[in-house]
Amino acid sequence: MGLIVRERERFERTDVPELSPRRNLVGAIVAVSALVATAVVVMLAWNRASLESRMGDHSLSDALASQASSASPTEGYVKTENEVDSTLLLTSDSLDAGGTLTDARILSVNVTAGTATLVSVPVDVAVTVDDQSMTLSELFSSQGYAACVAPLGRASGIYFDNVVLATGDVLEEAAQLAGSGTENLVSSASGFLSKIRTNMDAPGLLSFAETLSSIGVANLTAVDAPVVAETAADEAGNVVETGRQALDRTQLGVAIGRFAAV
Repeated sequence: MGLIVRERERFERTDVPELSPRRNLVGAIVAVSALVATAVVVMLAWNRASLESRMGDHSLSDALASQASSASPTEGYVKTENEVDSTLLLTSDSLDAGGTLTDARILSVNVTAGTATLVSVPVDVAVTVDDQSMTLSELFSSQGYAACVAPLGRASGIYFDNVVLATGDVLEEAAQLAGSGTENLVSSASGFLSKIRTNMDAPGLLSFAETLSSIGVANLTAVDAPVVAETAADEAGNVVETGRQALDRTQLGVAIGRFAAV
């Protein structure tokens, strides 16, 4: 008697969920979203670090520390008792190496009198580096912004307390930082920080802003730096003009309130 082989009937289980045809699509979207979120976090962190690095510039701090003391007045002038703080303001088309110096100014705040003078310095003014005379703009292009601090300090007779390198005139924006907190400075002033480099840290920058705000940018006394013809000894020992301009240190000291005639 032959065996009757019966095929086992197949039944679909109702307790096993069906795989959705959109499962792979959803997974891909989740993965892409995670990658985008990670990229955004990394970008924000990098941007914050980049903005924070615009403050406390070590090369500028080192340049300020290398300065000599401020100059004494010539005969007929004396030092005043005024407390004067000076900030060097350099403007360039780039905050990185290889930029071109487009403007140089000295902001001197007479703390004693509660006034401030904004001195425009010609970018072709003569400075001396390693006994070699060159223009300020040539020094900026060849050696960078930090290299300009000490030589211009010697040429002007002014000891700089701070330096700000910027891509434009940022004094108004700086004054508007007054009242900000150090903790949220990077987030609240990202536009301003993206335009500058400075030796000042956050508290120092806010102190600078408070000073500007209290005086008022509109109340700054704007003057041109007094200049004289640069002279040097030729091969025969004769004093001749070089064709460049040099800063008149005594008259510049008078302009910012450090010196006075007797």
